[in-house]
Amino acid sequence: MNRRFYALLALVILVLTSLALAGVFNRHAPAAQPVAAPPPPATIIAVDPGHGGRDPGGVTGDVLEKDLNLAIAQRLAARINAEPGLQAVLTRTADLSLDKLERIRIVEESGAVLVISIHVNAFSDPGVHGAQTMVDATRAKDDRSWLLADSVQAALIAATGARDRGVQSQDLYLEHTTLPAAWVEAGFLTSSIEGPKLADPAYQDEVARGILHGLLAYLAATAPHDTPAT
Repeated sequence: MNRRFYALLALVILVLTSLALAGVFNRHAPAAQPVAAPPPPATIIAVDPGHGGRDPGGVTGDVLEKDLNLAIAQRLAARINAEPGLQAVLTRTADLSLDKLERIRIVEESGAVLVISIHVNAFSDPGVHGAQTMVDATRAKDDRSWLLADSVQAALIAATGARDRGVQSQDLYLEHTTLPAAWVEAGFLTSSIEGPKLADPAYQDEVARGILHGLLAYLAATAPHDTPAT
């Protein structure tokens, strides 16, 4: 045998060895993993604790409306964030003075699908009590704000057992946004019945739970439905 034969044989052996080694490595290589689809973006709900800073809202003794509004709003935000696919954005998280239009700017820049403004009521007669939800007076009757307010009011009354003062319309700063918007008056700070309750963290949590259930009912009612294939 001549040198050419041995050179060819060596080349064949080298190629076969390379192929064999490649097969071994491929058998032990980890299988490609499918890339998980990113989760869908969260549905953002804007929660606006009324008053704050220089504006205390209603006052009874040393209890200030602005503090109760923030406490309820924070409890509501925590409950919203615990729901899969939902995220709360608060217009304020501390005792801050916020212009009404600044509140709207925060709401709209957050990408929220709706806004709920949290308040407690006040009146000169301590016998007046109950919860109500309001819609800006500029909203037409087919505006989704009415459905939002109805859903929140019903769930709030069911959760707290408060007197149902219904859904009403009033001139509100919420006219400056086109988002579905509702204004909750969770009870009367000045009431001999509700005042102590509203200052109780356990009752605040019941208020937050009721509002959340109303929000969930609204979102379920307005969710897009798939059209059956024809």
